Amino acid sequence: MDQSLSTLHIRCGSDIRQTLLDAGFGGDFLEFADPFCIGPLRECSTDELIQLRSQFLAEAFQLDPAQTLARQRQSYSVLSALDDYQRIVLWFEHDSYDQLILIYLLQHLARYQPNARLELIAIDHFPGIERFIGLGQLNPQQLASLWPARQPVSQALLASAEPLWQALCADDPRHLLEQIKIGTAALPMMDKALQRHLQELPGLTDGLSLTERLSLQILQQQGPMTARELFRTLMVEREPLPWLGDLMFWWLLQPLLGGDALLLQADDSQTPWPQRQLQLSSHSAAVLAGEQDGFASRSRGYWVGGVALQPGQPHWRYDSAQQRLHLHGA
Repeated sequence: MDQSLSTLHIRCGSDIRQTLLDAGFGGDFLEFADPFCIGPLRECSTDELIQLRSQFLAEAFQLDPAQTLARQRQSYSVLSALDDYQRIVLWFEHDSYDQLILIYLLQHLARYQPNARLELIAIDHFPGIERFIGLGQLNPQQLASLWPARQPVSQALLASAEPLWQALCADDPRHLLEQIKIGTAALPMMDKALQRHLQELPGLTDGLSLTERLSLQILQQQGPMTARELFRTLMVEREPLPWLGDLMFWWLLQPLLGGDALLLQADDSQTPWPQRQLQLSSHSAAVLAGEQDGFASRSRGYWVGGVALQPGQPHWRYDSAQQRLHLHGA
């Protein structure tokens, strides 16, 4: 399949590693899975970025800091040792988790300029799959069918990634909105992914990110359920562009479970999180109705790319219907 050239397959997860082998691919595989869709970003040196991201991941997911840093350094180091390969193939789908990592890889490759042939496989649907979420859904035969349709990565495509990465890392989201309005013709799936990324900013009227709003609405309409059931309902029925993993989802819910005006209530904290029963607090209905502010109810702030968001301080809000940003509390 890929034996004609020494090949490195790069994917933002391990979901297709075995499937590629089962399909007859023999090249090396790099899982580059730093989830830029959550946590802080900053335009800085690679070493500074690794430090920043490692600290965030260790704190967010209760990982050993030294082991997390070592894993991150190993993953990033492969990107600076590409000269052994004659072909590099990027395997990505359409959601913000994938597309933001793709931006980073493309701008890195634009600076590194490896001698290898660069190719891209990026899809947002697959025949016969009604709700396509990602490449991990495909069996070996389906995955192999994408190989003939891979596209060369042009210099124009590489060049388009640098301003996108700068906008993602900027502390002012207007730079990213400007890139969306300019359009990303070289990366046709990027616009929707970046729009979805901006929708994790607090909403203009309720102060909730889209993930928070959809999750609370599900509980309001369907009643208490476990965290696992809530995640499944969100991904299968409500999320317009599925991008979250289950651990990421649970991390995003944490600030709603604490604070003086918590928005979610959960049962025994000793229960593993997927089995924990979740329900709305008495405060949630007023927030969903736009009568009280959900952002002010958070127990802590968060980041959307380079944009820091902290309760009690001026922060950016986004009206996705009008594609309009507002500096709230300034």
